[in-house]
Amino acid sequence: MIKYNGYLFNQVAVGSTPSIDEAAALRNALRSVHAAKYKWEMPEEEAFIKIEQKKSTATYYPKGELTIMQKDGNIASTNFVLCWKFDVYAQTPMGRYNVYVDAVTGAIINTENKICTSDAAGTAITVYRGSRPFTTDSTSSTNYRLRETGRGLGINTYDLRRGTSYGAAVDFTDSNNVWNNINANKDQYATDAHWGAEKTSDFYNAMGRSSIDGAGYPLNLYVHYSTSYVNAFWDGTKMTFGDGNSTYAPLVSLDITGHEITHGLDQFTAGLTYSYESGALNESFSDIFGNAIEYYADSALASWLVGEDIGAAFRSMSSPNSYSQPDTYLGSLWYTGSSDAGGVHTNSGVQNFWYYLLCMGGSGTNDLGHAYSVTALGRTKANNIAWRNLVTYLTSGSQYDDARFYAIQSAIDLYGACTPEVVSTTNAWYAVGVGPLYTATVDAQFTNSLAVGCSVPFTVNFTNNSYNADVFTWDFGDGTTSSFMSPSHTYTALGTYTVKLIASGGACGTDSIIYSGLVNLSTSNPCVVVLPASGSADVQTSCSGTVYDNGGQYGAY
Repeated sequence: MIKYNGYLFNQVAVGSTPSIDEAAALRNALRSVHAAKYKWEMPEEEAFIKIEQKKSTATYYPKGELTIMQKDGNIASTNFVLCWKFDVYAQTPMGRYNVYVDAVTGAIINTENKICTSDAAGTAITVYRGSRPFTTDSTSSTNYRLRETGRGLGINTYDLRRGTSYGAAVDFTDSNNVWNNINANKDQYATDAHWGAEKTSDFYNAMGRSSIDGAGYPLNLYVHYSTSYVNAFWDGTKMTFGDGNSTYAPLVSLDITGHEITHGLDQFTAGLTYSYESGALNESFSDIFGNAIEYYADSALASWLVGEDIGAAFRSMSSPNSYSQPDTYLGSLWYTGSSDAGGVHTNSGVQNFWYYLLCMGGSGTNDLGHAYSVTALGRTKANNIAWRNLVTYLTSGSQYDDARFYAIQSAIDLYGACTPEVVSTTNAWYAVGVGPLYTATVDAQFTNSLAVGCSVPFTVNFTNNSYNADVFTWDFGDGTTSSFMSPSHTYTALGTYTVKLIASGGACGTDSIIYSGLVNLSTSNPCVVVLPASGSADVQTSCSGTVYDNGGQYGAY
C-alpha cells in the first residue's frame, strides 16, 4: 500500500509496478536539477545535519520513497502514476526540491520547490554609490538574501568567506532589507556587486537582450574571494570578486561589475579569443560597456576612468597614454610582447579611445602623424554601433581591421549608408590608426573560399567587403540571386561560374564587381569552380587538387 494525501493506494490500483530502480531514478532526478554542487557533497554540511537532527546517520543524500503523483503534476487529475520521490537539496545554486520520477518510464513527473521565497524591494547602502533601491528575496519577514528572480533567470550574490571553494559559499542575509552590513568582513561591499549586476541586466534589456545569452542566463556573483586578491574575473559561468588589499578596496564597483559580466556577453556572442588583438578587443568591449553601464545607472558619478572607485584607476578611455596604453594602432605604446596574453589589457586602449571619440568627438594628430577630426555622435549612438558590432558581426579571431569594417557596417545597418554616423565611425577609426578617412563613394568588393569540388551539390561561402553600401544584389552565375550581405550558395551543376555583386549605398552611389575565369572541364575530369574574388586568375583543375596563379600568389589544394 502507498499513502498519498491521507489516502492509501494499492500499487496495482495505479496500474503498474516499479521497473526503474531507486538508483536509476535518482540519476534522472539529479540530471533534472543539474546543480553544480549538492549539500551531501560537502563534509561540513553533512556534519551539520547530524548535529541538527541529533542523529549519527542523518544525511542530505536523497532517499527514494515510492509514492503516487497525478500525471503531469496536475492536482485535479485522476490519472495517477507510480513515482519515486526524492528530497534533493542543492548548494550551488541553492535550492531544495521534491522531485517525482515515474517509476516505470523514468520521466520527471513533477518538481516541487520546497524553499518558499518572494522578491522584495530593498535598500542597498552601497559603499561606492550611496543608497540605492534594489531587489532581494525573502524567506521570512526577518530573513532577506541577495537574490532575485525578476531579471532573467535570476541574480544571486554569494559569500565565499575569503575562501576559494565555490561549494562552500553561503548567502548574504539581512534582517530588515536595509543593507548596511558594515563589519570586519567587508560585507557592506556585497550590495555594490548585487546592485551593479541588476543595473547591468537593465542596460542589456535596454539594448534588447535578456542577460548575456539572450535567454535570461542567471547571473551568479561570488564576493570575498581569497585574501588580498586584487582582481575580478568571469570564468565562463560566473563572476568572482576579490577584496583588494591595502591599496585597493574590493573590486565590486559599478564599472568593474559591468566589465566582468560583459566578458560573459562576449562568450555568448563574438567569443573573441583572449590573446593578442582579439583579446585586446575582448577587454576593450568590456571596458566600453562597463563604462556605458556606469553612465546609464549613475551619470553623476561616472567618468572615463576604469576602476577609479576602488582606490586608483587601471585605465583611462579618454587618455590611454596617461596609463601607458596606446591610443593608436601600432603606435608608440603598442605592445608587441607575449606577456598578458599578448597585451590584452594594454592594446585595448586603441578601441577604448575610438569609443571615446565616437561619443565625445575630438581632433588632434595620432602617433602615425595623421591629423584627425571626429564629430561626436553621443553615447546612445556610439553604444548602438559598438553593441551591434560585438553581438552581430565579430567572431573569435577578429582583429582590429575587422572591428573597423564591421563597426562601419553596423553604423550603415542602423543609420544608413553615407550618413553622419558612418562618417564619424570611419573617421574615429582613422584617428586611432585603423583604416583611411571616410570617402563618400561605394566600393564593391567580395572574397570567397577557393571552391573546387568534383561532385555536386557544392556550397561556396562569400564574404562581402564592400564599403559604404547597405543594399546588396548577388548574381551567382547559375540563374539564382541573393540580397544577403555575405551569403552562402550551393551549386547543383558542374561548371565554371561568373559571380557578380552590385553594392548600393543610397546617396553614396552604386558600384559592382564581377569575378570570372576559364577552366578546362572535360568529361573525364568534371569540376565545379568558383574563382577567388581577387581579379583574373589562371586556373588548372583536377579532382586530385587545384593549382592556381592569382596575382603572383600560388597555392595547391
